[in-house]
Amino acid sequence: MSQLSSLHSYVAEMLGEDEEVLRDCLIEMFSEDGCLGAYDDYPASELSETIAVFTEDGINNLRQIVDDRRATAHAPPKCSAGNRRPKS
Repeated sequence: MSQLSSLHSYVAEMLGEDEEVLRDCLIEMFSEDGCLGAYDDYPASELSETIAVFTEDGINNLRQIVDDRRATAHAPPKCSAGNRRPKS
């Protein structure tokens, strides 16, 4: 789970968004949107975790999904540096 968590942290920091907001938006994304699933172990087994990886377009699409949700009041306001949740 640490790889998934660190990936979300990296993209969340890049976009200036909360990790939970991105995690919720990620559900709407598919490979054609630039969000791919990769296994954290080779060879993959039923115990392997998938991690989300993004293309450049995928990060832009994720940003657009967050903006669209925020415009329709389905996402919380954008976090500022002062009110971001501490990392657990």
